[in-house]
Amino acid sequence: MSFSPRARVHLQNIVANWRTIDALVPESKAGAVVKANAYGHGVARVARALHEAGCRTFFVAYVEEGAELRNAIRADATILAFNGADPCDADLVRAHRVTPVLNALPAIRDWLALSDAPDYAVHIDTGMNRLGVRMEDVSGLAGLTACRPPVHVMSHLVDSDDRSRAINVEQLARFKDAASHFPHARKSFANTGGCFMGRDYGFDIVRPGIGLYGGGPPLPDGIELKPGMTLEAPILTVQSVQPGETVGYGATHTFDTARTLATVALGYGDGFLRAAGNKGFASLGGIVCPIVGRVSMDLITIDVTQAADLAKPGAFAQFIGAEVLLEEQARRAGTVGYELVTGLGHRVRRIYD
Repeated sequence: MSFSPRARVHLQNIVANWRTIDALVPESKAGAVVKANAYGHGVARVARALHEAGCRTFFVAYVEEGAELRNAIRADATILAFNGADPCDADLVRAHRVTPVLNALPAIRDWLALSDAPDYAVHIDTGMNRLGVRMEDVSGLAGLTACRPPVHVMSHLVDSDDRSRAINVEQLARFKDAASHFPHARKSFANTGGCFMGRDYGFDIVRPGIGLYGGGPPLPDGIELKPGMTLEAPILTVQSVQPGETVGYGATHTFDTARTLATVALGYGDGFLRAAGNKGFASLGGIVCPIVGRVSMDLITIDVTQAADLAKPGAFAQFIGAEVLLEEQARRAGTVGYELVTGLGHRVRRIYD
């Protein structure tokens, strides 16, 4: 038996989620965002499974991630790097056929000054005020790139988690205006939330990220996404406590009745958030087992009183999966699903099925 936590990565579920999103807007094609090691799921295995299913456009953050991805799939796929590239990265870009997404006029000028400049994409800032060429500079961008236009133009929604926000419609109008200057470039606007906002937001490519892995904003009626992973940790010990006793560092939880506790091998050293102490939960056979006390570096204690028959050393408690939905666990820890899965460390064994 292993006494370390494990993440069972469900490649079939990730592929099924990609197909579900791909079918939402038939005029568009779903790409896949696989930055941050495919949101902690393992980029090589995830990307190969998606490519075999028909995905041909992948998004990462850094050129170096793009090179790693190219080595994993070595196929007829387009790889775009959101954070752009410096001219000194040109050889890496050429060697691994990564398309940098350039985010400012100076960076675009420097790129076009290269002899035999590789293909590039452009990000238009339609309201995020984070990355991208500002709207007032789009006409200048069109003039600057007239002799060597971008192959891909994109922008990013500010709040697609709330599909009722007026800013989504405002951004859409801005992006349509900006994209009209680049008639031959492929267009991309919708992240996971945007994929659920209808055909107007689809353009050529949609960019599901967290949705591929079973997280993200509330889903529209009739749409179901499956968990991309099941995070489990083995029970090391089971013990009984009496009223008045406490548990864990700082004695932050005091019991008012007799309880049965289990200590499991998972902690913030594995990337499970310390903020989940006294708030998050695990599941044993579908029975909710609250986290009691602090999350420590290597250990978490859960209250298994209601699941005492299942709580035995060597049994695995679930912390993310079909019984513990990613976004619910994240909400209790005061964060979002992105942080829970991307933060999982190397001590968590990835097992692929």
